[in-house]
Amino acid sequence: MRRKNNSAIAIAFDKASSDDASICRIAIAWISESKAHSMSCLVKPPTDDFSCSRKVTASMVAHSADFATVWDRRILPLLKGDVLALYDASRTLHALKASYETSGRAFMLPELYIRDLRFLAITYMPGLGNDSFISIIHRLRLSADLDDAASRARACTSALDRLQMIYPASGYGVPLSMVLAGALNLPADTLQEDTELENEEEEEEPAPLLERLTNATRFSLIPLLVICLCLFGYYMYRQRQNEPAHVDFSSYSSTEVPKSQKKELPRFEAGKTYTMMRGTYVVMNEKDIDLFVTAAKEHDTDKIRTMLRNGQVLVFQSAVPIEVTGDPHGNGFVPITIKEGDHAGQSGYAAYSMIIKSK
Repeated sequence: MRRKNNSAIAIAFDKASSDDASICRIAIAWISESKAHSMSCLVKPPTDDFSCSRKVTASMVAHSADFATVWDRRILPLLKGDVLALYDASRTLHALKASYETSGRAFMLPELYIRDLRFLAITYMPGLGNDSFISIIHRLRLSADLDDAASRARACTSALDRLQMIYPASGYGVPLSMVLAGALNLPADTLQEDTELENEEEEEEPAPLLERLTNATRFSLIPLLVICLCLFGYYMYRQRQNEPAHVDFSSYSSTEVPKSQKKELPRFEAGKTYTMMRGTYVVMNEKDIDLFVTAAKEHDTDKIRTMLRNGQVLVFQSAVPIEVTGDPHGNGFVPITIKEGDHAGQSGYAAYSMIIKSK
């Protein structure tokens, strides 16, 4: 497969029944020459119940191999040392594992990197409202046949590709081991409710302020860590895009380039209110910037976790107004003061690419 650089292989499947072990068709898709391509394989599940499958029937898979055989022979050889694109990675991997292990063998994967469409859409698309697959791809002006695994796989890889071009979202993938540990399991209350439910909710008695604040801060540490890594990847992506293509960044530090290659950083109006979105971060002390940048670049999760716990890095859980208090430093970080919320009045340093103009 000749794929577009920095693109991922998407995986989708159809299930015969509600049982995760009943995969009856699996598909992969990739981007090549600006177009999504796919291949799919029929699978014979260990069930005669096809109540959840609209386009795959028992007769269609009667002579097909079981999932483990299809996976080992047709799918896995294409995935080694690669990046996977999945919608709701935790659930997808659980179903793949359940279907494979009906063979009596343990499900194994190489240490891949995962790009989760749902997680990245929640992180980068403001006001998403509904995080369903169909809502995300419609927001990105794509379409898919929800009853066809190949169509969904093509839409998934196309959506991630488009997400990177429009916003752009980070190309950094989350290690498989972190996904299996639940790193992408964002709580449901991180999203606003679907617009279609607003009228029904207006009739309900609003929860007390303290309860709502408690729910709003119910974030586990690992998702915040992943958001930090994704946003740092975005920052580094923007830095690379702003430099001439012939520059070899591997020969420079993460915070400095030769004077002849330096680009003028954007200017912010001192005293003016700007906004930082949910998932962006602030390094509270200037001396910790290089430490955090290095830890993120090296995927040193222990160091980042320690910095989060010690309050050296703050990750916003919602959009927050901030005030720029100085010019960007040479490393791309801007001194700011938080204007509202639990951390109002605190000062720190934010990557310039994470600061947007208030409406």
